[in-house]
Amino acid sequence: MFETLVQSTARMFNDGGPFMWPILLFAALAVAVVIERVLFYFIICRTNGSAVVAGAARALNSDDVAGARAAICRRKSPLNALLCVALDRYGDGLAFNEIQEDVEERAIQELPRMTERLNYLSLLANVSTLLGLLGTIAGLQIAFTSLASVEAAKKATMLAVGISQAMLTTAFGLIVAVPCMIAYTLLFNKQQRLTRDLDEAVVRFLNFLKKKRPPQ
Repeated sequence: MFETLVQSTARMFNDGGPFMWPILLFAALAVAVVIERVLFYFIICRTNGSAVVAGAARALNSDDVAGARAAICRRKSPLNALLCVALDRYGDGLAFNEIQEDVEERAIQELPRMTERLNYLSLLANVSTLLGLLGTIAGLQIAFTSLASVEAAKKATMLAVGISQAMLTTAFGLIVAVPCMIAYTLLFNKQQRLTRDLDEAVVRFLNFLKKKRPPQ
């Protein structure tokens, strides 16, 4: 049964014409982007900002800078990177104003990581749909050309081939585009939640450091 399914899929792919290949390439690119973003958002960025800041604050209230660093700097997410910069500058004895400036400077590097490559999914969805439409036009062109240039015995066959190519390419473009848009929406919402958590945690931690070391 599996072999029959594979053969049927391969035959349909071949009947879809040349535009099936670029759509397939975009599908592979979309899968790669989704995997990379899922790993980043759900594994690298799974830090709970409130819990990390609370643990670091408890350690700093006990003058345990090493313990605060262990709570903050053990992960590589943008949130941890910004908190770690603030803690390092605090441990170096810098004034609060300098701590804040260094955090803002590091944020220029870290915040783009939250949205990196995410917009590619929207692009791939749109391009796949457009390629499907191009395949539709190509298939219809074959169908209508056959009516004028092919002998009567072959007209029905050529007409069927052209219409089949048009429908298959359109369908494949939509098959790629719809999951891309769903994945983009889900990952975009996840990115928004992570960014809000990052902003809240960094502001909370800076406010805590401000109380311990007021601006000069």
